[in-house]
Amino acid sequence: MLVEGSAKIKVEGVFYNPKMKFCRDIDMICFKHMPGKTYLDALAASGVRGIRAKLEAGKEVYFNDFNRRAVKVIKENLKLNKIEAEIYCEEAGSLMRKKMFDHIDIDPFGSPAPFIDSACFSAKKSISITATDTAALCGSAKNSCLRKYSCFVEKVEFYPEVGLRVLAGKIVAEATKYDKAVDFFISWAKEHYYRIHAVIRRSSRMSSKIYENYGYLAYCKKCLHRECIKLEELSKISECKCGEKLKVYGPMWLGKLKGNMKDIVKEVNKKEVDKNVKKFILQLAEEVDVPFYYDIHEVSRKLKVSPKPVSLIVEKLRDMGFKASRTVLSGHGIKTDADIKVIESLLSECNL
Repeated sequence: MLVEGSAKIKVEGVFYNPKMKFCRDIDMICFKHMPGKTYLDALAASGVRGIRAKLEAGKEVYFNDFNRRAVKVIKENLKLNKIEAEIYCEEAGSLMRKKMFDHIDIDPFGSPAPFIDSACFSAKKSISITATDTAALCGSAKNSCLRKYSCFVEKVEFYPEVGLRVLAGKIVAEATKYDKAVDFFISWAKEHYYRIHAVIRRSSRMSSKIYENYGYLAYCKKCLHRECIKLEELSKISECKCGEKLKVYGPMWLGKLKGNMKDIVKEVNKKEVDKNVKKFILQLAEEVDVPFYYDIHEVSRKLKVSPKPVSLIVEKLRDMGFKASRTVLSGHGIKTDADIKVIESLLSECNL
């Protein structure tokens, strides 16, 4: 028997990833502040996330897994935790087409792409998506990204954020088909996975307006300049100021990846929370929410100078009046509204 959070579970041959406890710890904090009572753990496996959602976030949980052995284990784990809940043994996409739930959670082994359409159709108030097909999302497998996410990307030094925005763009595109708008509640990338929590609202006006934050990344591999290009502005793209031809990636989400995290910050500050989880959430809350972060090591390599401490560059940028912060996406990344020339000038100063 394993203990995770408030849940006691037996695995008995079904998939369980102990490394994802960190993710599930953050989930439980988020779930308390996401709208919706009914919650579908659509690819439940051992049922650990759904059981914790019931015990720690007060959700009315429904479980589903196509694997009959997983269903058997979920039943045993519900008894172990003295929980009564409905369990389905269906193909997840089919189930979500037949039934509506306030909150849909998709955590597959691999790509969530086959399930996102049905999840957006079924979700009334909230949606949570995990992706572990990092090669497709970060640009290492270009054709795979085109097939699954209808997006062209190549690997760049800030690939964790590119992957996160590709996944976010896929969610937005699928939701708008059903006149639903998406507000991203909290999003992050860590190690081998991407995780997005979002609030869903039914509104044809808002679902159309949301495409104002959907477009392309124009990126220069020579000087590291980047631009965000709206859909209607694609024809205006020219060569980079340095003379190099710009690479165009997308379409993807270019808007905010998180909402107001005030309530989440209050919660982690007032209760016993794993110190690594608390540190991660507080850093994410402080992170400047603009696309895309700068990799200080990559900029330094281009300039042929020694990298300066990230914290010092952040401080200098703030002193200059720019928004700036570290990012949870990279230990040597900076989020800022300053452009590459400003970053270069700071890194080139000998007295830093």
